[in-house]
Amino acid sequence: MRMLKKLGLILSVIVIIIGISWWSISSPGRNNNACAFCDPIIVQNQTFYQDNFVTCLCTHKPVQEYHCLIVTKRHIERFEQATEEEITAIGRAIKKIDRAVQKINGPSSYILLQKNGHDVGQTVPHVHVHYIPKKISNNKLAPYNFLWSFIVSLFKQPIEQEQLAINVKDMRQAVTQQTF
Repeated sequence: MRMLKKLGLILSVIVIIIGISWWSISSPGRNNNACAFCDPIIVQNQTFYQDNFVTCLCTHKPVQEYHCLIVTKRHIERFEQATEEEITAIGRAIKKIDRAVQKINGPSSYILLQKNGHDVGQTVPHVHVHYIPKKISNNKLAPYNFLWSFIVSLFKQPIEQEQLAINVKDMRQAVTQQTF
């Protein structure tokens, strides 16, 4: 059983490395003057929550359903450039998103992903954190299936605009209805 766990861990790491490598290689040519997260049309169409420091978006290429992005409003490329206020706002947004996703989708586990630099797969040069939920499962292979979904997502087409609009509406409503 121990050997199987070690083999699973090794395979997972290999899959992640291949995925990040492929993601970096297959990224379209970069135009640093055109930041997707500074594009007012993208922000308008995908935003479900914002405060003074961050904007929360539903992604157009989700790894899992209700995969969201927490983006700093100020255009910065690396996490270490974020102010204490921005870092605190990111933390608050993660909590809001998690409560909203659990309300919509039921109990879930999630992963947070933040990349700094092209060499680790950052495809949009603007600080953002991925919140990627996964419904809780009793399947023993669930962690590996979840990791595999990262690789598969690289080859997926963006979701339809209608589905994206539904996700934004669901998340906006779930965040708005939160009481503290």
